[in-house]
Amino acid sequence: MAKKDIYKFTIQFSGGDPQHQQVAEILNQQGRRKAQFLVNTVLHYIHCSETPDIPQPSPVNTDAIEAIVRRIMEEYSEKPTPKDVGQAPEKKTVKSEEIAFDDAAELLGEDGMAAIKNTMASFRR
Repeated sequence: MAKKDIYKFTIQFSGGDPQHQQVAEILNQQGRRKAQFLVNTVLHYIHCSETPDIPQPSPVNTDAIEAIVRRIMEEYSEKPTPKDVGQAPEKKTVKSEEIAFDDAAELLGEDGMAAIKNTMASFRR
């Protein structure tokens, strides 16, 4: 089966390959001039006697990164002192008898109090 239009191509680049990502970014910058850019590039590649090597990004050394992150975390982590370990933060409890409900009603206003009453009525159902 012959190709319908020999001058039309569809290309998909690999998003996981850094070289493909770089080329896709360059092509996307060309706007509607992608075809001319590709023509110039291919002809230059074919006719240029000294094609320079394209620099490859160095592979990521995850072990080195992990070691650096661990070292930094150790430097900045706070080690608890013996007196801090035994002390728990005190909880302040207030008995309901000590709450001044008149002040709360004044702060909430009629709408706030109505909302609380409706909510309490919903829980009772």
